[in-house]
Amino acid sequence: MEPRGVLVTVWAVVLRTGADVPRDTAGKRRLRAEARAWAGDRLAERLRAPAAGVRWERSRAGKPRLAHDPGLYVSYSHSGGAVVLAVCAGGPVGVDVERVVPRPHLSELAAECLAPAESAAWREAAPGREAYEFARLWTRKEAVLKAWGRGFPGSLAEVVTGPGARPGEPAVLALPAALGPVGLWTVRDLGAPDGYRAAVAVRAPAARVVVMSGGAGRA
Repeated sequence: MEPRGVLVTVWAVVLRTGADVPRDTAGKRRLRAEARAWAGDRLAERLRAPAAGVRWERSRAGKPRLAHDPGLYVSYSHSGGAVVLAVCAGGPVGVDVERVVPRPHLSELAAECLAPAESAAWREAAPGREAYEFARLWTRKEAVLKAWGRGFPGSLAEVVTGPGARPGEPAVLALPAALGPVGLWTVRDLGAPDGYRAAVAVRAPAARVVVMSGGAGRA
């Protein structure tokens, strides 16, 4: 029997803003290391262990996990200056954050990645907000992909979400068959500062998502 009402804990932070977000390769490398260290600190707090004791490894599919606690599902994402970490003991979890940036071929990308119903919602976005709406849908799909973590058996257009009962709690409408029934999944939009979109997904129905303080800001 699948767990119901499992808890997903999310930490989010903005490490850099505006012009402080590096564009050069060396700066991006330093920021990646800082993001990983921040995620390690949050995991250490969660585990009540020294940060030096948090050891990461990756599955064969490349999904990050804790070497010493494989039963605790972990996912983290960073884009621009924002970082998001999700932890869940009740089912595979995935999280994604995306910085909203101009995309010269956004219409072509939307046609490739969005299902017809999602595409219709995207086209209804207010002028100038198309990139934000696309990022909102994209992060949901990426979060599901990261939670699955086994190589994706289909296209992103096969992960379909729509309006749910409450804002920020989208309904999962369709998935590739390998991911199981849609009722086994929970997808939630996460609050994000202007310029970002974020989402979390867990393979467990009716999961509860709790967002903690990130320590140096909040995404």
